Amino acid sequence: MAISILNQWAEAINEGRTEDVTSLYSERAVLVSTFSPFPINSHDSIRDYFINLHSRPGAGVSISKGSINEQTIEGGISILSGMYTFHFEEDAKEIKCDARFTFVIDTNLNSPILHHHSSQRP
Repeated sequence: MAISILNQWAEAINEGRTEDVTSLYSERAVLVSTFSPFPINSHDSIRDYFINLHSRPGAGVSISKGSINEQTIEGGISILSGMYTFHFEEDAKEIKCDARFTFVIDTNLNSPILHHHSSQRP
């Protein structure tokens, strides 16, 4: 179930649907993002982060399906970790940023992402 939420997140990123991406994050979610030096801990700031991402031409993400690890905790909470690659255009060149992620997801909630950590792979 949690993996389907990850897939919804990626699809919304790839289709430029900022509001749909943002709606997946709970009101009290924390985003420790790939492209910001500080944790993002308000819903409006999470929206702004994805507005900025979607302002880049060709912005999207590719999840490495074979890298996903799901740990199911009781009460509908799961932790997903794995690898993905963000891509976008800058100065007419495609930029790729390999990153690792961790999501904490409560599948019982309408806005199920409680925490999302993403960092560039060394």
